[in-house]
Amino acid sequence: MVISSNALAYIDIINRYLALLAAGDVRGIVSLFSARGTVHSPFLGMQPAGKFFDLLKAATRRSVIEKPEVFVSGVGSRRASTCLTYRWELADGAQVSFECVDLFDFNEQGLIDTMTIVYDTAPIREAVGDKYRGVQTH
Repeated sequence: MVISSNALAYIDIINRYLALLAAGDVRGIVSLFSARGTVHSPFLGMQPAGKFFDLLKAATRRSVIEKPEVFVSGVGSRRASTCLTYRWELADGAQVSFECVDLFDFNEQGLIDTMTIVYDTAPIREAVGDKYRGVQTH
């Protein structure tokens, strides 16, 4: 097994990301991404990080992150992930909770280049519908 010398930095960035996500701090979150950083979302497809987190903030009243575990690559790649329970209160008061995995690919400077979100969307769409439809950002 080969662990990247940057593994601790990746863990720190992911933990900062989770804290900023729970706080709803879009600027803080986006500062962890490279200038070309993207998010691959089951609901929204591929979006620039800034646009994705603006849409998420507009659709969200509150986010609670529970039981996060962070994992780093065992082959030395610039990849890490977190598995967590996401308790999401939407802007209209609807609430949903689900397990998800966020996969992070980092660039040479240690910033997030891509984040891929993985979860089962069927129960969420059934419970709350598509809350992003019609959401406008500045």
